[in-house]
Amino acid sequence: MNTPAASPTPPIWHWASGLLADYDACQPGTMFAKGVVLDVAQGYELQSAVAQLRRDRGERIIGYKVGCTSPKIRAQLGIDHCVTGRLYESEQHTSGAELSRQNFANLAIEGELAVELSHEPSNESFSETGIPTCIARVFPVIELHHHVMRGDQPSAGELIANNALHAGFIAGAGVSPADIDCDAFLDTSSLSIFTDTRLLEECSGLSLVQTIRSSLKWLMEVLRDRGDQLRTGQIILTGSIPSLIPITEDSGIRVEVPPFGNVEVKFLP
Repeated sequence: MNTPAASPTPPIWHWASGLLADYDACQPGTMFAKGVVLDVAQGYELQSAVAQLRRDRGERIIGYKVGCTSPKIRAQLGIDHCVTGRLYESEQHTSGAELSRQNFANLAIEGELAVELSHEPSNESFSETGIPTCIARVFPVIELHHHVMRGDQPSAGELIANNALHAGFIAGAGVSPADIDCDAFLDTSSLSIFTDTRLLEECSGLSLVQTIRSSLKWLMEVLRDRGDQLRTGQIILTGSIPSLIPITEDSGIRVEVPPFGNVEVKFLP
């Protein structure tokens, strides 16, 4: 991807208030249609500024998402590396939720696994094969996206500033890794995404565990480089292997990941 030159000396806090107003109006990122270009560092700076504004008005951050983890997603978005965004408690839904498509800009979903941390991860958490030892719970999620990129060409800075397109998630119950046979999961299980009764996408259990490990380790190192860290109880969306799926009509979406359970949502007008 050819990275465009960033706009000089961005007025981050001015942009942050405008970006949040656009998000609240379900018109994310209009500034990027006006020629604003950010590099990766500026994108994260702007994302952090918006996060502070959201905290100031009472919203609570409950974890992070890792995005652009698979070749399919990177090709769709024109990005060649992982990105991260923040998760907000106000945008967490339980399985069986009914959501209006009108509350999203060009709604698209991903089916993936999320984890809840039992303690702060370290390098030792990844010393054994399988699911890292810092994980208390693994559960399926349907991630919601405002699938909008307004710049003249794909830009990691725009993607990151817009919180990696994140617009919430629906969470299944999940299970503790201690309660499953991880070897059997690696050999025989899969993640399947259905709309009503039609299979849309699927991927293997092995690829899911590999994504959990690589995403969590990448995020741990990125936050450490910023002087931050992952914390007990935080939720991490580990990234999708199947494609980003547009939702253009009323439908039910169901993600099945035995033995970690199922999650479903119904999209209404």
